[in-house]
Amino acid sequence: MNPDDARRLVGDLVEPIVEHVVEPPHGPTEVVRFASPADLVRAFAPAGGLELAADALPLPPEMIGDAVERVLEYSVRTSHPRFLNQNFAGPDPVAVLGDWLGAALNTTAATYEVAPVFTLMERAVLSRLAVIAGYDAGPGTGVGGQPAGIMCAGGSLATLHALQLARHRARPDVLRTGDTERWAVFVSSAGHYSTRKSAALLGLGTDAVVEVPVDARGAMRVDDLQDAVARSADEGRRPLAVVATAGTTVTGAFDPLDPIAEVCEANGLWLHVDGCYGGSALFSPTQRHRLDGVERSDSMVWNLHKMMGMTQQCTALLVRRPAALAAAFATGADYLFQPDKEHAALDAGDLAFACGRRVDALKLWLAWKVHGDRGFAARVDRAVALADHARRRISASEGAVAAVVPGDFTNVCLTWVPPELRPLDRSRLAEPDRKRLHGLAPAVKARMQREGTAMIGYQPVDGLNAFRLIVMNPEVTEDDIDAVLDLIVRYSEEAWSSATATG
Repeated sequence: MNPDDARRLVGDLVEPIVEHVVEPPHGPTEVVRFASPADLVRAFAPAGGLELAADALPLPPEMIGDAVERVLEYSVRTSHPRFLNQNFAGPDPVAVLGDWLGAALNTTAATYEVAPVFTLMERAVLSRLAVIAGYDAGPGTGVGGQPAGIMCAGGSLATLHALQLARHRARPDVLRTGDTERWAVFVSSAGHYSTRKSAALLGLGTDAVVEVPVDARGAMRVDDLQDAVARSADEGRRPLAVVATAGTTVTGAFDPLDPIAEVCEANGLWLHVDGCYGGSALFSPTQRHRLDGVERSDSMVWNLHKMMGMTQQCTALLVRRPAALAAAFATGADYLFQPDKEHAALDAGDLAFACGRRVDALKLWLAWKVHGDRGFAARVDRAVALADHARRRISASEGAVAAVVPGDFTNVCLTWVPPELRPLDRSRLAEPDRKRLHGLAPAVKARMQREGTAMIGYQPVDGLNAFRLIVMNPEVTEDDIDAVLDLIVRYSEEAWSSATATG
């Protein structure tokens, strides 16, 4: 494609994408135009089809434009204020700009020589995040010292890195000899599944992961953690690390970090904080208390593509002792990390498992410059306030809807209650009623998705499906919260009546 054709094609296609980003859909606009796989195949047929046929001729520009229009038409509109389905939402427009700029320059954050600007930006971003977390961040963007961590592709990979760091501190010889130790890694029963995956990939085995009971909010019980550590040692497993959760996926619960740190320090355990979801509470003076004690952790993961609206992915792994990264991961490949080249000390590619990494720090740096600390704090505070509004609506419903888990962050878990079962006593539910109640959430979610009226999540809580609203999107208003709750009530009433009539 010659430059003129490329300019015309890209110029024509950028406009609708920009419009999608800067003018998020509202009101009656569908959250998603739901289509079955067969429907999608038919929809893309005029744009050359979804398949990539062998020896196919290049498509004309108008068909490429048609394909882009269909992508926009049939994709989930995560910026829609009634998208409450995930712990992320539509992107900040400045973050999108940063992603585009990084893609246009098409480099990697491996070495200073190929990414001089981005190397310093990454250092600056990590240093500032580390200061906010209470770590000693070191020299920031300066030449001396180690960066305060590493940007990596998602929270699961960050947890994998953290457990490798933990094992290297305990047994540095394992890098050379391999691992035969029977380890124990502790995480709450409400913690993320990535701990188990990481244990499997590192050769610790999933049996090494010990789930610690949680309280009514979903936070780790420290007494049970102490018991689990002692019991694992008695059973011949060497306690290695605790993965504490700052914002669980379902209820948004925060493990008590200070008491957990006491247990870790007393037993020589690595403390890793999974702050993928709740780490951004540190931006807010009114919410940062939820992570009291995080400064005592050895590492922390923080997903800025969640509450801060960065595009996927934007994950920071912070390490209290940054020199540990090179010790655990560096291989010194001399075709890339030549020690005698200019500014070799700034190369970050040997500080993580993956050498080639996206320049994800760019979008965060730009957005931070635009919004500042106060703007980030306001985003967190607004999300909590909207979730509080939902909880007030539930309390005022006179039992029509009931919160199933106590919480005070941005997650709200609830169930609709049929009139004949109010007030809801889950322990006294007859099995037929329990079965019908359990089936309401997937039925209601499916209807919302088909009709495009809203998108919410659901998950089992104590064996009974509950609706889950996750407030992340700054476009959400109290009216949107009210509308979604009204939809839950109306759709649940209709689904219950239908199930009763056929049951």
